[in-house]
Amino acid sequence: MIPAVRLPAGSKVRTPIDLKLKPTWRFDPKRRVFVSDAGEEFTPRGQLPRNSRIVYKVPSLVKADQTRLSEHERELRRYMQVILPAAESPATYLKGVRAWPAVAEANVAPEVSLPSRSS
Repeated sequence: MIPAVRLPAGSKVRTPIDLKLKPTWRFDPKRRVFVSDAGEEFTPRGQLPRNSRIVYKVPSLVKADQTRLSEHERELRRYMQVILPAAESPATYLKGVRAWPAVAEANVAPEVSLPSRSS
């Protein structure tokens, strides 16, 4: 096994919050609002720092016709990331994101590392 090496200081790689939407919810990126099949809406405005982004992990599945997707593809389209500004710790916002009505589960993503060269 190759031990991991931390990213260099100043790296622009950020650790996001990974989240999974509840089955009846989706995110409208244009309006920046979560919408349920029942018509409920939730906006996270004011709960995240400026310049945060909420993105789907697989945007192409979100744009696809849901009726033509497999069960596994429909499941995969529920996964998202909250990308915070570089100076912000994802752990600080995790509890708040978990409390959002659209979120089934949320966790801080694993820290990215680089492989170590063996001598």
